[in-house]
Amino acid sequence: MKYVVTSVWKHPAALDWQQMRQNMSQFKGNPHIAEIHWYEIDETTHGSVAIYHSKEAYEANLAAQEQNRAKSTSEYSIQMLHEAHGESHVDFTSL
Repeated sequence: MKYVVTSVWKHPAALDWQQMRQNMSQFKGNPHIAEIHWYEIDETTHGSVAIYHSKEAYEANLAAQEQNRAKSTSEYSIQMLHEAHGESHVDFTSL
């Protein structure tokens, strides 16, 4: 069963989506992650949806995720406003 993590992030300045794409590339080879989507909420706020292959994959990736988030907070002054996560029980693609 896939595991979904959603979060909302506030940036100190307007989002630079070119830089965001570059930042995203570091996750491309992560075997635990099925998908990640970052989307604009407003010019300084973005949302994130990360889909892991399973809860176990999420837990295996948690230390790296926490390290990346600490870096984002300390180096870039990005603040997480919200996070929710849980197992996916219904998937539109499988209906």
